[in-house]
Amino acid sequence: MRFSIMALSVLIGFSGCADKGAFNMFKMDEAHERSVEQLRTEAIVQSLETKAIVSTLYLNPIYPEKYNDGEYFVGAFYFAKGNRDLKKWDIYTHGYTLTLNGKKPTLIEELKESDPKRSLIPVQNNWNKYYFIRFDSVPEGILTLLLENNQTGSVALSYQKGK
Repeated sequence: MRFSIMALSVLIGFSGCADKGAFNMFKMDEAHERSVEQLRTEAIVQSLETKAIVSTLYLNPIYPEKYNDGEYFVGAFYFAKGNRDLKKWDIYTHGYTLTLNGKKPTLIEELKESDPKRSLIPVQNNWNKYYFIRFDSVPEGILTLLLENNQTGSVALSYQKGK
């Protein structure tokens, strides 16, 4: 009894001392918060086997002053490769096509590990390939980024474009 009263008083005494909680350690800057909001991830699964995983980040709402003459994305792509050499494959090697509202990209550039654009997407690992992707401007409304393959299926990532 004596121990529990003493422990309770110590606990109450220390509970008012902390001016910062553990969640203060996880504060993000405004651009990082918008990045997390704009990140979309989906997978193509066939017969309980993952064939592809795609994560994309829509850059226009995050950096409107820099990306305003088209629709810009950074994408992280994983494809089940089998025996294929990781250094030799890309989106087209696997027979996939990437479109935004039915239109092909005007630029698709692979991002090397040292490229600063690669750090824009909050998905980092060794088994993904990273791309900087640009499409022609699309009017306001829903943007549907579609990755598809005739053999394995497709996945759609949707974004809302504002003014």
